[in-house]
Amino acid sequence: MRTRFHLIHLVTGVLIAVFLGIHMVRSHLDSILGRDDPTSWESMMSRATDGLWVALYIALLAVALYHALYGLRGIILELTSSARAARVTTWCLIAIGIAAFGWGTYVPIHLLSV
Repeated sequence: MRTRFHLIHLVTGVLIAVFLGIHMVRSHLDSILGRDDPTSWESMMSRATDGLWVALYIALLAVALYHALYGLRGIILELTSSARAARVTTWCLIAIGIAAFGWGTYVPIHLLSV
């Protein structure tokens, strides 16, 4: 079971690179080519109300949260030797991840309905 979670951790690292690459190209290549200012309000709102971009940003949030929190869990578990501390750490990080995901997806989903 542990190996499966570690494999997911590795896959999410690759997905972060892919999703961030897409985001960086879309957000900054147009400004390099002189077509559009990616930081203008109109440009940001057009991306924020496009379902494909919202899905990309939510997917990026999900994989980044998993990758970061699983990595943090591994670091914390190296410092503790107790099985109880490992369980408490795991459940606390799961709760933090769920709360952060809920908070992070509220705005993009809300902007889709506007």
